[in-house]
Amino acid sequence: MKKIVAIILAIGLLIVFILRYLQNEDDENVPANVEFGFDSSLRYMSVQQGKLFYFKCSGIENIDRMEVSIDGQVNQGWKISDKSLVDFEMTTTDLEIGTYSIELRGYQDNEVVSSDDRFLFVNSNKKTTELSYEILDTHPHDPNNFTQGYEFYNDRLFESTGNPEQNNATKVAEIDPETGASIHEITLPNPIFGEGITVLGSKIYQISWQDQKCFVYDGLYDFNLIDTLIYSGEGWGLCNDDQFIIMSDGSHVLTYRDPETFEIIKTVNVHSDRGPVTNLNELEFFNGRIYANVWMSERRFQHDSRMSLTKIVVINPQTGAVEHYLDVMDLFQKAAAKNVPNGIAYRKKTNSFWLTGKYWDSAFEIKILPKNTGDAH
Repeated sequence: MKKIVAIILAIGLLIVFILRYLQNEDDENVPANVEFGFDSSLRYMSVQQGKLFYFKCSGIENIDRMEVSIDGQVNQGWKISDKSLVDFEMTTTDLEIGTYSIELRGYQDNEVVSSDDRFLFVNSNKKTTELSYEILDTHPHDPNNFTQGYEFYNDRLFESTGNPEQNNATKVAEIDPETGASIHEITLPNPIFGEGITVLGSKIYQISWQDQKCFVYDGLYDFNLIDTLIYSGEGWGLCNDDQFIIMSDGSHVLTYRDPETFEIIKTVNVHSDRGPVTNLNELEFFNGRIYANVWMSERRFQHDSRMSLTKIVVINPQTGAVEHYLDVMDLFQKAAAKNVPNGIAYRKKTNSFWLTGKYWDSAFEIKILPKNTGDAH
């Protein structure tokens, strides 16, 4: 019996030895992992539009081909003939400003042996510069107004408000510029939470925060509600370019919409030279540019640390580039405000901007200047 047990143990040990030997043979045929040189803690990579995106690759002796995909489509590939090659570059000339998913794959005999996926920010290739401003005048503003939209139309001032206390505070009003009081207004019942407005033709458009409704009023004097347009997602700010309604939703994306149907025409990704500028709020269109308030960064992470809640950004809507920004912290402090800046209205009659905020007691009339110069912008 002991001999049988000994034989069984010997056979078992032999089998284990053979399996380990075979496993070691297989391991020698398995290529080592390829490293693409990205910091494992960084999910987002950045490059300026049109510039080359560089990365390093170690373990390249284990692959014969490498390719990069953008949003699931192969963008560029390399045959690896030189095993000493370390540095690689990818062109971004054909990529518009925006945020893309990027994946690098290493192949050996047409089999994927290593991959790495991240997000790629294609940022503005022009420096985002700071502007300054001159205060021309100070005007009264109703401190009970949780300002969401602010716009001059034919030298008449219109304002929309939100409803944070759920006390039927959502309204659209024409404002007396001299007193800050409503000349006439219309309110919407709870729980509608009003957001931005814009005037196009004889119609006033007012979006809501999470109700996914845009209220359309015809008649600039009596505010007759003539239509309710539906959209998906949140509504934040509104403006128009005399053709389309332009809407923000708190992200870094602006959406162009058909004024009759509210269907999406196109979207624009907004990036500075450092990254996407998110939390875009109240909007104003002037002289081919979009001016936008920036909401608090805890809403969505802000990749450009300069873009805090006291900033107004100037956006080129053709490219999405943030060309300039100005800091209105001084106005925030002067307003004795209970809340943040939100309200940008360009007044053609005086060639000036009126800026206010949520529950502010003042609206400030300013002229925007290049930083540290006396020349008007």
